[in-house]
Amino acid sequence: MTAETKRSRRLLAIVLAVVSAAALLVAAFGNRWLATEDNDTGMGLRAVEHCSTDKGCVQVSNHDVIEEIEKEIIRTKEANKLLPPNKQMSLPRTPWHGWPMMGLSAFLGSLLAAGGLLGGAGLALAGKRMVLPVMPTTLAVLGLLVGIVTGCVFVATKPEETTSMAVGWTFMVFGGAVITGLAAVFPLNRAIRPIDEELGEASATMSWGGSRDDE
Repeated sequence: MTAETKRSRRLLAIVLAVVSAAALLVAAFGNRWLATEDNDTGMGLRAVEHCSTDKGCVQVSNHDVIEEIEKEIIRTKEANKLLPPNKQMSLPRTPWHGWPMMGLSAFLGSLLAAGGLLGGAGLALAGKRMVLPVMPTTLAVLGLLVGIVTGCVFVATKPEETTSMAVGWTFMVFGGAVITGLAAVFPLNRAIRPIDEELGEASATMSWGGSRDDE
């Protein structure tokens, strides 16, 4: 492998890592993981946002959404006590209390992955191979895994009242960030992992059990 090829691969990994980190931050703080067709109302990992031309945008935390649904259930039960059987109102489905926590976990996982990718990209850009207790690329992989699992559970377990919402652009950005992040993290690890003097340059890949690299 020529020196030019090595530099090109390292540069590509750095660019992918930075792009992925930026997209992860957008996904973490964006409020369109789920959205209505007109995009006026959207749901993020921490809050639901509703925008209107006269009142602007108002946000309500996901925990408050769960509490409001539970209050609506109580109000409906009380109202049904005063109604005849043929005029009973249907009760909202009891929401899952773990849903907001899934969103928060995906939020933290995205931040962890973004930090790991940026840390790895910074070391690779500086040409540093450092001995660290935990490599930034390891943090990036852990963050991506947490984000993938909890993010998908968050979308799948949304409250019944949000069935009118479809997958929004923020979730798609997250999906692209995961793909680019995984594409970047392994070559990035090879670029920053210390080389064992006895085993040679290929030792930089051994922690991942991957193919040998001549860097």
